[in-house]
Formats: sequence, C-alpha cells, structure tokens
Amino acid sequence: MVCWRDTREARRAVSDALPLLQKTQQVVVVELVPDESGRDAAHGRVDDVIAWLKRHGVAAFARVFHWPERNNPMEKLFQYGADLIVAGAYGHTRLREWVFGGFTGDLLHRSPLWD
Repeated sequence: MVCWRDTREARRAVSDALPLLQKTQQVVVVELVPDESGRDAAHGRVDDVIAWLKRHGVAAFARVFHWPERNNPMEKLFQYGADLIVAGAYGHTRLREWVFGGFTGDLLHRSPLWD
C-alpha cells in the first residue's frame, strides 16, 4: 500500500521503495480527502502515481476515500491488511505532534504489526 499525499516526502518514499514494490503482486495507492470536493483532484494525483508505477513494472490501482479530518484514518488503512505500507514521513516538533497529532506517529504507534 502506498499512502499518498502529494508531498516531497511521499514522492521520495515511493521512489526509495520501488525495488520492494516491483516484487509485489499488487499495490493499492490510497489518498484520503477531508471533503468530497477534493475527490476529483485526488483521483488525478493518484492516477499520476499509478502511471509512474506502471512504467516501472508495478501493478497498481487507486482508492480515494472521503475521510473527515476529525476522524483517524488508521482503521480504514489497516482494513486492507497490507504487508507493506509506504508513506512519506514528515516530522514536526514534539509540541505540535502532541497538540495536533500526526499521521506518521499514528501510523507507527497504531500499526497492528506491533501488537
């Protein structure tokens, strides 16, 4: 699974993980949108990632989910039961993470692989 957000960190993570992704049977590229108005733009971004992956021999498909910001998306992502999750990590200060939370920290701490 590739958790996509059009950032430098996500692009780097996908590029760095390419050798692993090329060995998979199938990859799902997921982007979460906080409101329905962003769905079309998200599909365009995810389709670009899929086209790039296909040029490198990776079979991929897209999923764009509406997920309000107040909800934690981890449950939805973990429902796929992915063996590998590729996501760009961006660190914030500890204070900002404590106050606002962060996807990267949640991904690491809530992963069922650590159970």
